[in-house]
Amino acid sequence: MCGIAGIAASTWGDSFEQRVRDMTDVMARRGPDSSGLLTTGRACLGHRRLSIFDLSAAGHQPMTAANGALSLVFNGAVYNFRELRKELQAAGYQFASQTDTEVLLHGYDKWGIDQLVQRCRGMFAFALWDAQRETLFLVRDRLGIKPLVYAEHNGTLAFASTVKSLRRSGLLGPVDPAGVAEFLEHGYIADHAAIFEGARKLPPATIAEWRPGGAIVLRRYWQSPTADHTSSVTFEEAVERTEQALKDAVTLRLFADVPVS
Repeated sequence: MCGIAGIAASTWGDSFEQRVRDMTDVMARRGPDSSGLLTTGRACLGHRRLSIFDLSAAGHQPMTAANGALSLVFNGAVYNFRELRKELQAAGYQFASQTDTEVLLHGYDKWGIDQLVQRCRGMFAFALWDAQRETLFLVRDRLGIKPLVYAEHNGTLAFASTVKSLRRSGLLGPVDPAGVAEFLEHGYIADHAAIFEGARKLPPATIAEWRPGGAIVLRRYWQSPTADHTSSVTFEEAVERTEQALKDAVTLRLFADVPVS
């Protein structure tokens, strides 16, 4: 499962690192195997790890590129990371772990954020800090399977896997009455809002980009395909293709360095 959290700020505050530590501690149940914290420049990243790939210390997060310019915290799984790893190795990249996390780091360096996420198949939420560009990227998978919430106030951006964790950032207001009313009426809070004032959900299939002195900018990187009403596929062929697609999807999810039941 894992849990990620962090703060990036135009003007760095002495309390921010402790806030991220508190945000990370709140999510201990999401990642019982290890925890990590990294402060670099205008950002602090926190992580709670549930080990799935490469159970050794080489998979510890936050993970940083060899040159120290890129740092990343990641929750989820990139199912095709082995194929992407081979492509990156062919381009000259060297790996210190057997993780999909490291593939994301090198993949960003090779392809940039937009082409990287287009290549990834999986369920994930991650935050990547590019120290040279002083840019923070937040990314959520195509269908929004993995949660990611954020808050922005007076040049400071905080993010986390859970609203409970995000509250420890100090950037949220009180419970939002409109959110409570919506929850009581529908059983959930729609769109990108949350139960507390100031909290926002990162939409599925979205990249958020933040730089010091600027506001967060969101852009979608994927749209669900539309139905092809001109197709001549028979019902029997459609059933066969659907069954094969389901089998392929399940097979992708069976790879792990821990027992899969």
